[in-house]
Formats: sequence, C-alpha cells, structure tokens
Amino acid sequence: MNTLFDSPKEQYRKILEIDEAIRFVGRIQNKQVVAFVRRNDAEPLLDEEMGNMAHYQASLKASMEEMFDGPLGKTNWMITSKEFVKLITLFLDDGLLILSLDSDGDHDRIIKAIQNINASL
Repeated sequence: MNTLFDSPKEQYRKILEIDEAIRFVGRIQNKQVVAFVRRNDAEPLLDEEMGNMAHYQASLKASMEEMFDGPLGKTNWMITSKEFVKLITLFLDDGLLILSLDSDGDHDRIIKAIQNINASL
C-alpha cells in the first residue's frame, strides 16, 4: 500500500471504517506483524501468544501459496472461515495485509473495497 494517509495505522483505521464486521487489520512483513489496529469494541479472541502464532501461520500459508504462483498466477487473497471469525490475507507487493471479520461479514464486498482503496493510492 502506498501512503495516502499520514501513517500506516491511519491507513488501517480507514480500512476499519469500510464495514463494522472488520475486527482487526494488520500488516505483516518478513513474517512479523509491523503494525495493526483493532476495532475499539472488538475483544481479541486469542491471547497474545496465540495471536502471534495465528499471524505466523498466515505468513507460512502465504509462503506456501507462492510456490504455485508460476503455473497458477499470483495469489491475490485467501480466506479461512471459522465458526466465530473469518481470517483474510491479502497479498501486497511488499508483504501481507491481514484482517479478521465477524463470521457473518461480507468478505467479498470488503475485499473489493480494500482493493479499490489500494488501486487509488
């Protein structure tokens, strides 16, 4: 993502405003979360250690996907749907954008809105 806003956290807050179903927005670079924001009224579903493991798992899944980029094309995004939450990973040129949504959130509409924001930067 380029910089239209003052800071990465401001970018992520703008993404939070897309839909009330978005609980968390974070940025992963080199398998590390470098910045994130959480909706004020969204209680974390995982403790800090488990949250870190979930973010690392997203990085590993992304690395596995890259093995198939040649024959299948570049991965744009991936989603895991759980009982209580949807986990979305969007592939960017220099890392990953990760989100969690309420399980009933409209992930297609949210992903398209984020892609439109990214395209306008």
